Amino acid sequence: MQIHELWHFPVKGFGGNQMPLAKLQQGGYFPNDRQFAISIGSEKTATASDGTWFRKAHFLQLMSHELLAEYSCRYDNDITNPRLELLHHGTTCLSIDPTQPTDCQRFEGFFSTLLGSKLRGKPRLMTMKHQAYSDQSTALISIASNASLDAFAEATNTKPDSRRFRINIIIDSNTPFAEETLIGRTLRCGDALLLVKEPVGRCAAINVDPATAKRNPEDYVRFMKAYFGHSNLGIFAEVINGGIIRVGCKLKPA
Repeated sequence: MQIHELWHFPVKGFGGNQMPLAKLQQGGYFPNDRQFAISIGSEKTATASDGTWFRKAHFLQLMSHELLAEYSCRYDNDITNPRLELLHHGTTCLSIDPTQPTDCQRFEGFFSTLLGSKLRGKPRLMTMKHQAYSDQSTALISIASNASLDAFAEATNTKPDSRRFRINIIIDSNTPFAEETLIGRTLRCGDALLLVKEPVGRCAAINVDPATAKRNPEDYVRFMKAYFGHSNLGIFAEVINGGIIRVGCKLKPA
């Protein structure tokens, strides 16, 4: 299995950015993945300290705000000049230093203006330093094959697009959903060791077309259950030994 693409998604619910390599840490999340989230203005998130994990219902997410599919983010965590960029259809519309409160207010203000009454209150850009705003509070990274993406696209008459599923590692494969046979096994790429834990069950976020930001009228989660017999696409893995992984490298059973 060759690594075809590597992705990180700096802000929960938003499109991400491809990267040529990633330095994995034992017991860690995918680098710079879901380091930020934008609250929908609930009282709990307004008063919480940074680093507090909340369920996705507290944040902007594709399930309820399909307009987010028009936006993607890049994050450079350079110590001397950290930058979080917001891009609209690939063009940078906002660039901030997320360590500076006034810059964070600019980011929050952008979405307050954009979404207005669709929010419960004032949005807040929240930050994780040692965890991630993933849907689970444990440190797992996601892997899926291009064959699985192709099978979904063919069945739904859509274009194959990994952005729909927010996967960290895309691998080459000839057999759809074959990655689930790896559950319980350890995978190696150089020094990095990944223990495959469980399938990735999909939610209604996959109903949003990442190219058009339009919500499909048919529930693809229900469709997958009827068509494939399940609504999984991809697998979660735990990093049990750190190391650098690169696009083009082999990911194989240890």
